[in-house]
Amino acid sequence: MKLHNVLYLLGFASILASASQFIPSESSDRERNGLFIGHWAPTFFILGKILEDKEVQGRGLLE
Repeated sequence: MKLHNVLYLLGFASILASASQFIPSESSDRERNGLFIGHWAPTFFILGKILEDKEVQGRGLLE
């Protein structure tokens, strides 16, 4: 599995983990944790896109 695919999967996993933190509970820390985890997704998606673009660009130079 290529690294950019792993980063995309991590982005989706962080969205799911963030959503799971918003399940109602007595702890107010869960909402704060959910927001913190939710901020990881854009970073993973951006890094995945950068690596994917570099791979496509590198492949184009070899052809």
